[in-house]
Amino acid sequence: MSLQETKDHLIQLLADPENKVIALSGKWGTGKSHLWREVQTASTDDTTKGALYVSLFGLSDIDQLKRKLLESLVPAAESNPGLWEGAKQAVSSGMKVLEAFHKGFGAINDLSLLLAPAMLRNKMIVIDDIERKHEKLRVDEVLGFIDQYSQQYDSRFVLILNSDQLAQRPVWDTLREKVIDQEIRLLTTPEEAFDIAIGLTSSRYSAQIKKAAGTCGLTNIRVVQRVIRSVNRILGERNLADAILARVVPSIVLLTAINYKGIDDGPDFQFVLAIGTASDIADLIPNKDKKPDAEDKRRATWRLLLRELSINRCDEFETLVVQYLESGQFDASKVTAIVDRYVAETDKMEAHHKADELLDRLYWDHRAEEAELVAQAEKLVSVAHLLHAYTVTDLDKSLTQLAGGSAVGRKIVQTWIGAFLAGQPEIDHDAPYRRPVHPDIINAISAIKARTQAKTTVFDACIHIIKHSGWGTLQEVVMKNATVEDFEATIKGLAVDDFPVFVRRMLEIRLQRESYIAHFGSAPDHFVEACRNIVDDPHSGRLGSLVKRLFDEVNLGAELTPQANPAGAGIDLSATA
Repeated sequence: MSLQETKDHLIQLLADPENKVIALSGKWGTGKSHLWREVQTASTDDTTKGALYVSLFGLSDIDQLKRKLLESLVPAAESNPGLWEGAKQAVSSGMKVLEAFHKGFGAINDLSLLLAPAMLRNKMIVIDDIERKHEKLRVDEVLGFIDQYSQQYDSRFVLILNSDQLAQRPVWDTLREKVIDQEIRLLTTPEEAFDIAIGLTSSRYSAQIKKAAGTCGLTNIRVVQRVIRSVNRILGERNLADAILARVVPSIVLLTAINYKGIDDGPDFQFVLAIGTASDIADLIPNKDKKPDAEDKRRATWRLLLRELSINRCDEFETLVVQYLESGQFDASKVTAIVDRYVAETDKMEAHHKADELLDRLYWDHRAEEAELVAQAEKLVSVAHLLHAYTVTDLDKSLTQLAGGSAVGRKIVQTWIGAFLAGQPEIDHDAPYRRPVHPDIINAISAIKARTQAKTTVFDACIHIIKHSGWGTLQEVVMKNATVEDFEATIKGLAVDDFPVFVRRMLEIRLQRESYIAHFGSAPDHFVEACRNIVDDPHSGRLGSLVKRLFDEVNLGAELTPQANPAGAGIDLSATA
């Protein structure tokens, strides 16, 4: 039952005096104690309003339980002296009777053991945290105490317990049949959990948090409170556009819920951070030789959750959130830099937000009219240039399945391509097609790459390698396609400051030729041949002498003679035998 339904049912059970022992169970953090306090506060029954509350957390025996209950009675006894005097009189009379049998009874000085029956008679007792008791205190002892006082002293009990964390469950299942009159199970809804949590911890981002928390199915009030605090701490008091909030809030909610284990069998940090990467896309490719196992099904469920949260890719923002959750340390300046960048890209964020909304409807809203979806897509044509190539591809693919959608999908693709070619942006040459991309977009990117390669010189490629301690596809293509003439013209045209940088790097590549051959092909050999041509040219002047001196310094001078074979192939080794 939901929180409200459980509350109504509990009030009805309490109204019936025949229900001596009532158990209120449910998962940890779902608001059981909160529900009881609401019922007690609103009750007009004196027994319910005066109920005694005790937590079994850390208690190791029944005597400690009795003492705790008597301590909770002190405020009531102070306001009602007659209650206290009556209890003492009952104990005093009992002591005299006991002393008549044996004087040793007079030495008993722990009044809690004697006062308990008199003080707890006809009381309502709420026992919480049964699952957090000390291991020395057995469940059957607790239930024995409950049974004794409910039968002999007309006490009534409300037991609050986390049923999913209760130890000695078989004992509990056996004994509750003999002791408990009614048991109700609380099933708090995400909406109810959020309403309680936001009442305890406010936030200016409550609407966005509530939506994401509901999508994650968060019913643990304590976890929802931590989620709210995380959002407040990370975003501060910024006044952000809806598109930006839609980008950042779901990520904070999901990652915080993961950190505090608020999602049953939910994803981990690694899965979320990898969403949309090459490895993630590779997992989506069906393997005909492998039948999906339990882990595959779990990951598929996680992807559905992230799709519903509109988390299609992650960047440094999610990484920062994870670092904050794991370390507790928070660098506000980094968040400011990221969010400021998002603000500067508000138009792009809003375009992606609208695209994600449409993709979400195309995927989930089976009741939507196709004409309505196509009309919604038509509005994206004007902002298609702000979208990512992958998003454009996904839109086109989904729209082709709708009547009249193909034409709109084509407009979106062509608008993107037109803006792309006009802007001639920098391209990630190392892996531009990590996810399926529309063929026309691939052709446009390839055309730009070809144009960029034509403008990139051997010198540019070499400098890139030096600065980045590595290279990409563009540098490999340029080096492999560089001719002897390209190297010769480059060397002759180098500025004085650039000359040593370029030649020394190329000499290193030649010295480690076997390590580079797979990436740069014949580039080292063409470089050596170009240098040989310069040295042999009588008009090269001091340039030829400089080149020869540099080769001699690394013991490669012999390769500048016409008979040398840089590749080491075709040499007659018989003369050295």
